Amino acid sequence: MPEYRRVRVEGGTYFFTVVTYHRRPILIEPTARNILHSAWESTRERFPFETVAICLLPDHLHCIWKLPDGDDNYSIRWKEIKYLFTVGYLKEIGAGEARNESRQKRQEAAVWQRRFWEHTILDEDDLETHLDYIHYNPIKHGYAERAVDWEWSSFHRYLRKGFYDSEWRGEDEGRLKRLSFDE
Repeated sequence: MPEYRRVRVEGGTYFFTVVTYHRRPILIEPTARNILHSAWESTRERFPFETVAICLLPDHLHCIWKLPDGDDNYSIRWKEIKYLFTVGYLKEIGAGEARNESRQKRQEAAVWQRRFWEHTILDEDDLETHLDYIHYNPIKHGYAERAVDWEWSSFHRYLRKGFYDSEWRGEDEGRLKRLSFDE
């Protein structure tokens, strides 16, 4: 079994990618969005964190969180969000895809991939690079021509703050190419 090592910084800022099981395109359906929002807010009340940025796509989401001082446990937050979403999703929408033998053995639903991608934000430049990546993602996947055209993104909040221009399409490829992962 692989051994996953995660970097933990108390009060740190982290970039995440979380993916649905078999990349099922469920996340932007209205009911699923409402369930996710509820799970997100309930988790945030119980385990505080700041959502610095987010982009919701049909089969995955990217976000950046800032954890409170003295706290480095982002895993418990993802466990809670995934659990609350799964319970709500199964209740409101149904099981969807059949579970494989491993998921049946572990009593897991076929809603989320088991793990998530995490990256500790190192500095302001790294933060800006990941903000660009998150907000460019709908363009990358062909869902929008401009970031402003994608409804389920914090791009709009950053646009109001003057961080981006409404015509931004991720033209600064140098920043985006610095990220070596691809989902």
